[in-house]
Amino acid sequence: MIFCSNFKKMTSREYFVITVKGEIPRFERLIKALPKSKLKYRPHSKSRSALELLDLFANESSHLKIFMQTGLLDFAKAKHKEIKSIGQALKTLLAGLEQAVKIAAKLNEAQWNSSAKMVSGTQVEWETTRGNMAWGVLLDLIHHRGQLSTYIRPMGGKVPPIYGPSGDNK
Repeated sequence: MIFCSNFKKMTSREYFVITVKGEIPRFERLIKALPKSKLKYRPHSKSRSALELLDLFANESSHLKIFMQTGLLDFAKAKHKEIKSIGQALKTLLAGLEQAVKIAAKLNEAQWNSSAKMVSGTQVEWETTRGNMAWGVLLDLIHHRGQLSTYIRPMGGKVPPIYGPSGDNK
């Protein structure tokens, strides 16, 4: 059990739904703050570009639906949608996160705690429960959002508030 700020006991699945709903506007603010003409920016040759991170957001959020519904995500078979713009990335990301909320809200606890696998063909990449995988993907998206937030100033933009005011909007 998890205790929310109002001390209501809730399951991991219920808390996931609340958390994703709260993260959606944070993703939206960050993506809208990106300077459209600078999406090729990367801080280092080993780093992903801003556009590559948008591509990751869109595709990873789309993968949530697959394994949450079926318990299996095969990267060798999963469709990869090439992202070319901020608008396309935002639309795909928001759709993926909103679908994840709807699916998680409809799953019962046994389904949430049932097994899930991420594979690449015959290679098992990760095996856990649907719930743990959903949390893992959400946390990975949040991690990459933090990465992308550090790109905005060097790209010439202003960092939006994420969990509170940024130095650019005080």
